[in-house]
Amino acid sequence: MFDVSADHFKHGTHMPLQPQPMMFDSQLRAKGAELRATIRRLADTLLAHEAASGSRKRARKQTDATKFYAAVEALACNLVLLKATGSDSKLAVPRSHAVIWQGNANANSVFGQPFLDAIELMSAMGLIAEGRRGYRISARSKMPSLIEPQERLAEHLPLTPPEWRAVCQLADRVVIILKEGKDEDGNAASIDYRETARSRKFANQVRRINAFLRDADIEVVGQDDSGLSLGRNGQIIAPYRRSLRRIFNNGTWLHGGRLAGGFWMSMARTERPRIRINGQRVAEVDYRQLFPRLAYVRARAPQPEGDLYDVFGSGTGRDGCKKLMNALLFAQGPLKNWPEDTNRYFPDGINLRTAIEMLAAKHAPIAHLFGKGLGFQLMRIESDMLIEVLTELSAAGVIALPLHDAVLVAEAHWSVAKQTMQAVFQRWSSSPCAIVSVKFHE
Repeated sequence: MFDVSADHFKHGTHMPLQPQPMMFDSQLRAKGAELRATIRRLADTLLAHEAASGSRKRARKQTDATKFYAAVEALACNLVLLKATGSDSKLAVPRSHAVIWQGNANANSVFGQPFLDAIELMSAMGLIAEGRRGYRISARSKMPSLIEPQERLAEHLPLTPPEWRAVCQLADRVVIILKEGKDEDGNAASIDYRETARSRKFANQVRRINAFLRDADIEVVGQDDSGLSLGRNGQIIAPYRRSLRRIFNNGTWLHGGRLAGGFWMSMARTERPRIRINGQRVAEVDYRQLFPRLAYVRARAPQPEGDLYDVFGSGTGRDGCKKLMNALLFAQGPLKNWPEDTNRYFPDGINLRTAIEMLAAKHAPIAHLFGKGLGFQLMRIESDMLIEVLTELSAAGVIALPLHDAVLVAEAHWSVAKQTMQAVFQRWSSSPCAIVSVKFHE
């Protein structure tokens, strides 16, 4: 993902693409007393500068003073991690009214006017440079504001080298998130919802999983003092990021429910072999072709044997059939165009209509479900199954890192993970069909 400014497109010119920014994490805090004391001195220095400049006429209320120190701590910890990436990336910080002045019971303790004050004071002292201010690119989509550390910041924070292991992440206060449907830009806003017995049950399940993962022996090899990297969407790949959230979609508890937030979810598949659990390499245990198999469950049809995506035989066009099958299950109405990056997998001469007819013929028992918009409902079942898997594995003392329809476990635990996942599928489908596979990351 790259951050492209509006100037990139002005007058037909092409400005160089900038590295993706690191996304601000409001839950970061100092792990130990030493860094905490260092950041406290930085905050006091900022306040002294504010007083000397006369930019503030009245003292802050106690609640605002507390939020100011929390904001400085979160900003400082983010900047330490940014330096630890050794990249030219900048830090994307929120400035929008909806984020800074959240008016609900779950409002983040970091945000508010003290957060903006902390940024302004750090900039005024030459500790950070404020780059591009955020701007709106559509009715609901906005480019983030960017800041970056300056050399003088090293006089106040441990940046040479960056002591990233002195930073930790607080557990999320809100672990269950309900989102609207995506807009034309692919964004979905969170919805305030009333707590119910159901939402509390969801939250308790996730918190129990998080409590088990919190003290688990999970590491990423090859990370020295300046060896952090950014994963997808600008999230830091570091073993402290293991607090999970569960996200429901389209304004209903019946859609979605997938887990998010773990550092391993931001890693490219090729990077996962660097993960160690209990000092061991990891095995990836996953459900094969789970979405179409759940569609067979919905249709009350027997589970077919073999690879459900292998329509042509010998694996030809399999990736394209997988993409098209999932698109058909999510689509609301007939598909009129190829899903993005799909037709290139099909043999020459196969058009969309023919490909759909071939899929429908191979999967006649579920063909009537194509175009019915069932994808998010199937995703909800998938996520419920994975919650069961994680709950049972943690009860057995097995550390498992979720990946939508798979888990990463220590190599020594691949068998119990496979047996658990197979048993959960059998409970949901009433089918003994073996659909769990194991891949060892070398």
